[in-house]
This record gives sequence, structure tokens and C-alpha cells, in this order.
Amino acid sequence: MKTIEELAKIYLDYHKSKGKILNPKSFLNLTTFTRFCVNKKNVQYISQELVYDWCKKRQRETELSHNSRAGSIRQFLRYTNSCGYTSLVQPPLIKISRPKKVVSETELPLVKTFISEMMDKYIFYLKASNHLSRFTHKTLIRFNKHCASIDLDIRVLTDDIVSGWFDKRPDEKCKSRNTRILPVRNLLKYTNKHGWTNVLIPENLPAEKSRYKPHAFNEDELSAFFHSTVTIKLIEWENEMRFKLRKMQIPVYFRLLYSTGLRTNEARMLRCKDVDLQNGVINIAHSKGIDQHRVALHPTMWNLLKQYNDAMERLMPDRKIFFPNKNGGYYGIAWQSNNFRKIWKIISSEPARAYDLRSLYAVANINSWDYDGTEWFDKLLFLSHSMGHRQIESTCYYYQLVPLFFKQLEELTGQDLHNLLPDLTNFFEYEETD
Repeated sequence: MKTIEELAKIYLDYHKSKGKILNPKSFLNLTTFTRFCVNKKNVQYISQELVYDWCKKRQRETELSHNSRAGSIRQFLRYTNSCGYTSLVQPPLIKISRPKKVVSETELPLVKTFISEMMDKYIFYLKASNHLSRFTHKTLIRFNKHCASIDLDIRVLTDDIVSGWFDKRPDEKCKSRNTRILPVRNLLKYTNKHGWTNVLIPENLPAEKSRYKPHAFNEDELSAFFHSTVTIKLIEWENEMRFKLRKMQIPVYFRLLYSTGLRTNEARMLRCKDVDLQNGVINIAHSKGIDQHRVALHPTMWNLLKQYNDAMERLMPDRKIFFPNKNGGYYGIAWQSNNFRKIWKIISSEPARAYDLRSLYAVANINSWDYDGTEWFDKLLFLSHSMGHRQIESTCYYYQLVPLFFKQLEELTGQDLHNLLPDLTNFFEYEETD
């Protein structure tokens, strides 16, 4: 009969023979169990009593942590039992009840109000034209709830009710207020146009421009960052689904931002049906704005997404979301920023955001252009559409981040840089400010 230490060594040697790379934490639970038997209990041979004693749930241990710890011993016993070294019963796991799926408020009917019927028609119109963003939908629901809180005797939408929603809140910045009211402004334009309402639509407030300047990543920073997306450990338990997803998703997600210039939310909210891996094209349905656009993938990124998708199909068959959380849904808005910060703080103390990879994409493209002739404007239009800009002026913003290009254009045009651009007033007439 072999001792517990001999069995542990045989088990480790078996995994080494299978090519598994071991580190001090690979079999930490088994090492702890061995020390528990030999040092604490002063016993050389494994027994059912020792297994149950060590695997029982500890006072402050979560059910998930307990199952992870007991699961390591279950795997060990499964091997020793199959080899005939032991004939022990595996320790039981605690049955964890899955949380009930929370139905999103966007899937529920609107609360009945004096504007809900009109809002339903407007939402149907946005859905039919593929112009309904998640932010717009949720904002409209909040406005409908605001209307529901009004005196029940009121039967029509009034200017006072509109002002109650549109007024700037305490400590709210003008830019945030303008963003908050935008979906409702568009709703009221629609209802006024159809004669369903007759209300004044408040204007946007003048907003202070952001002074933040996108970080200009250098090659060393990019190399260190992308290396860290693979090597950094952001959560504790390696055999949890969260770790497996993080290990697979984070390197691919940030490389996708770098390669395509997608907005962070566009990449985060990709559905599997949006990613055409047969032709190497991504269809952007969830965007900052409401207009769909397509992005062609570079061959290296295309190949990486194929590898990622194959691995994810094995881990989560028939998933709907391209970068799903452990429950198969979308990650929250803070997912990418939290992961970016944890990695970036290891690399640099300079302020930077994941969104700055989008700026880098634009700058790298503009820097690669030939400035002779007028072909640069065709490239500018292509870049504008691939980045999902509704107005060419949004793409022109990146000129100031490209000193070489900006200087050469100034030499051609003097200070009147934008006179070099053709009149695009009607080209984007259906679009709103990005």
C-alpha cells in the first residue's frame, strides 16, 4: 500500500508525462491535503475519513471555493481509484443553484402612461429600421417611468412635464445632460412630426470640450500591454469559468480594438451573427450612434478570431454573444475599462484608456497615407465609414493628433484647412452629430 506522498508523486508524474507544464500552484490543493494528512494528522496513508475531514466546507468558504477545493481531490481520487491504488468514495460537491435569469426591462412591456402608446410605435419604428440602440431604449423607458410618476389626472404630454425631464440635474455636467436627453429629443421630434404631441423641445446646453488627449502608445508599450493580456492573472481560481473566459477573451478583445479601431462598446456587444468569419467582415449593429457599418478584418486578426471562436464553441456551444460572460450574456460597461486599467498600471503611470486604441488606429492610418494628390480624401471617406462616423468632421478631429499630416496640409492650404474638404452638407444630411 502506497503512502499519500507516494500517491501524490505518481499523480504529478502522470500529468508531467502528458506534457502539462506544472507550477507551484498547479496542484496546490493536493499539496495542502498531503500536508494536512502527514503533518497535522500525523498519518501516512490516505483514508475515507481524512478525505471527508479535509473536504468539508469551511466556515468562511464560499460554496464555489469549496467545490473548487474538493474538486481537486475528486480528480486525484478518480485517478488513484482507476489505477487500483485506492477504492475511496469521492467527496461530495455542494449543489449551487443557478440564479434565475433576470429579464431585462427592455424585454418587458412599457408601463401604461399617456405617452406609452406613442413610445411603443416609435420603438417599433426604430427596431424596424435597425436604429434602436440599447442606450436609447433604456432612456425611453426611464422617461416613460417619469411620465408614470406624474399626476394621474394629466392625460397629455405638456411642456412642464418635458422640462421636468430635460432640466439639468444637480452636479450633472452639461455634456452628460445633453447625452441623457438625446433619445427623448428624438422621440419628441417624431411625435411632434406625426401630430401626436405639440410640445417645445428644449435645446442642448453648451458643453465644455474635453481636455483629455488620447494617449499616444509607443511600440514598447503596445508590446508590453499585449503580452500582459496573456500573462496577467486577474482572478483567483484558475479552474473557474470566469478565468477561462478571461484568458481567452481579453487578449482577443484588445487586439480587435487595436486592429479595427472599433469603439469599446461595439466590440463588447458583438453577437456571433455579426462576425462573418467566412468572409472576414464584422457587421456593427450596436454602436455609439444608430447607423450600422461594416469593418473588414486584417488576415491576422481574421485568423485569430477563427481560433478564438473554435475554442469558445468547445467551451460554450451555441452561444449567441461573441464575447459572453459566464451566463452567456453581455458584459457590463465597466468590464473592458477595469481589465484595461489592471493591465495598464503595470506598464505605465501615464493616463490611458482602452478607447485610445481607436485613436491610435486612426492616427496610424492617416500617417500611412501619401499626401500627394487628392487620393487622401478618398481614404479619409473610407476611414470615416469604417470607424462608424456620421460626419466627416468627426474623422477630421484626428488631424490634430497627426502632426506630420497636419503640418503638410497647412503648407498646402494655409490656416484654412477645412476649405480643402468638399462641401458635404448633403452627404450626411440624414445623420446626427457623432
